Amino acid sequence: MKNLHHLLFCLIPLTSSYAIASEHAAPADLSFSGNVSLTSDYRWRGQTQTQNDPALQGNFVLSHASGFYLAAFASNVNFDDEAHLELDPQIGYTAPITLGSIQPAVDLGMLRYNYIGNRDLNYNEYYFKIIFNTLLLQNDSFTPSISYTDHYGGKAASDSIGKDISNWYFNLLYAAPIAQTNFGANASLGYSKANQEIYGTEAEDHFFDWKIGATYRYAPLGINAELAAVGSNLKTEGLTDENKKGVKTAAVFTLSKSF
Repeated sequence: MKNLHHLLFCLIPLTSSYAIASEHAAPADLSFSGNVSLTSDYRWRGQTQTQNDPALQGNFVLSHASGFYLAAFASNVNFDDEAHLELDPQIGYTAPITLGSIQPAVDLGMLRYNYIGNRDLNYNEYYFKIIFNTLLLQNDSFTPSISYTDHYGGKAASDSIGKDISNWYFNLLYAAPIAQTNFGANASLGYSKANQEIYGTEAEDHFFDWKIGATYRYAPLGINAELAAVGSNLKTEGLTDENKKGVKTAAVFTLSKSF
């Protein structure tokens, strides 16, 4: 069930922007960017959010020159209950820092997991990221991040367990282009740690998830394609084959259009 061990949002990096500039072409204080995507399976921390079915998704970001931004993520979901739409607002701040000869950016903020039709699943999560660009290769990126919530799974999970659930999530994400081509590769490893044994059919208080993907960008149309292996090590004894598929490693194909 979603209220025990489900619930992605990692804001997808957005590669194009529209600046809100003055009529005199002064530097814009605001910029807007986003993308829409169609994916064969909405996976969040290794777990399907659509019962292995496709999802139509959108990411939108309004950024200010000061570093503050507002964002939103939207996707259809299917938890076999009243919730069929996820709509996650987000507020954050990003700024460059200096670490010796390296100048990464920090990104911190809060997002609200919000499920239309079943507000008992809603909860807030707080995150902190450090983004390193051109760390090992030209135009690569490395992003370690930490997320925390003291109300994991919302009221539904609290009522089921009998107390509020806190959860930490740690993630390492690396992405790099392949030579001087439009191809690229990415990989991520995540670790979830809760204060209760809530994950998997043989309940544990932690689990790992992973993703390894290959990408291709068709620049003339601004279209990105990704084929990735996504999964987790959640215990699945006693589940149907279809439910096992939703947490075990599987191929996920995604097409996205940036604007």
